[in-house]
Amino acid sequence: MKNNYITYKFILSFLLLAGLTSCDSMLEVDLPSNELSSSTVYASDPTAEAAVNGIYQSMVTDTYYASLHTVLGQTSDELLPSSLLSEVYTSNEIPSEDGNINTMWGSFYKTIYNANSVIEGVSQSKTLSAVKSKQWIAEGKFLRAYCYFYLTNLWGDVPLILTTNVDQSALAPRTIQTEVYNQIVTDLKEASADLPDDYDNYKSQRIRATKWAAETLLARVNLYLGKWSDAATSASAVISQSGTYKMITGLTDTNSPFVADNDEAIWQIPYFNVDYSYEGSVVFTDAGTYLLRNGNTLFEEGDARKDNWTMSIEAEDGNTYLAPRKYKNAYDSAPVERSTVLRLAELYLIRAEARVKLNDITGAQQDINVIRNRALLPSTTQASPDQLLVLIATERQRELFAEFGHRWLDLKRSGTIDQVLATVPGKVWSATDSLYPIPDAAIRSNPFLRQNTGY
Repeated sequence: MKNNYITYKFILSFLLLAGLTSCDSMLEVDLPSNELSSSTVYASDPTAEAAVNGIYQSMVTDTYYASLHTVLGQTSDELLPSSLLSEVYTSNEIPSEDGNINTMWGSFYKTIYNANSVIEGVSQSKTLSAVKSKQWIAEGKFLRAYCYFYLTNLWGDVPLILTTNVDQSALAPRTIQTEVYNQIVTDLKEASADLPDDYDNYKSQRIRATKWAAETLLARVNLYLGKWSDAATSASAVISQSGTYKMITGLTDTNSPFVADNDEAIWQIPYFNVDYSYEGSVVFTDAGTYLLRNGNTLFEEGDARKDNWTMSIEAEDGNTYLAPRKYKNAYDSAPVERSTVLRLAELYLIRAEARVKLNDITGAQQDINVIRNRALLPSTTQASPDQLLVLIATERQRELFAEFGHRWLDLKRSGTIDQVLATVPGKVWSATDSLYPIPDAAIRSNPFLRQNTGY
């Protein structure tokens, strides 16, 4: 085990150093003499496996366990800092030199570079297992698609980098969003075909991509694209895997969708060498680091999500707010939690929305009621399509709050962002704020990048 850890760490160092060439400076640098070359990494199954593991390890950064929750939550109408002091995210006055925005942009492109490195290295190798090679390439495509999903939803048109060749990527212009989405869909379909359909290769830990993770993200992407039938089909494919995925009922601290390897988890990012979760220890702490802006009016009476996933905090203005507390582990060994990126509940909400659009009202009601009944709320009998869509949007707020920016992205894709955020206290809202600024550092290093309007 120790030797494996050393190998993983060694490969990770190589991947991270290589990844630096793709984002901040976009300049080519020589590979350090003490690092592994690509031909060495992809010469044997153990080192190739370590390279793929290295991508996942490199995703345990502030971007993936904090900023996607908190920055996106604040730019929407979801989160407030507990100090109640206005800042650039709550007011939506983000400067192009903002550090968090720059870090997110860079982190996504580093992960994409590392995914491209795996795809290229495994494809060109003549010595790797054919079966494992297909899986590793598929994992690279899944992770690349995941990053581009966020890049294009946060910044719009973005450079579409599908190579590690810096000569091709350093001065890449922005690619229109339609083409970025086309690549995301292609990557996810190809990944779904070659990824394993269980977690047996990972000792039953839900920490690497499977076919069902690809189908889950594909369902979300098709929902965003308005491809209702495709969204419902992918969601149903995962929901039907009842031997692997089940909704957790009877929510408690230890019976939770955020506990490691629980029945609802589809893909989780593990924390290495620690038992606590960063979300529970440094992001959404038991001191109430962030508040739910509309928490006091969001939940129905008796909603188990309010009871189990929030806590009451008296803020500095003397008023009591609800604060997110989905992750409970703050430097304790139990419960062991992981950053839960994809989970089953989202798929029921995706399918419910798609079914309304397809005029399957009964099916939509059934899916909504899976979510409501788990929260100990009565089943809906609402039959109006418009009112069902409003209910689904509300249930998405209640179910997915403070998780990976769902509220921010929902407001954007639904076309309601201007209407909703223009009236939120403390926001200086302009329609151009729906896209974040391209970081100054990226523009300085690439004269072919143009800034988003309004910055």
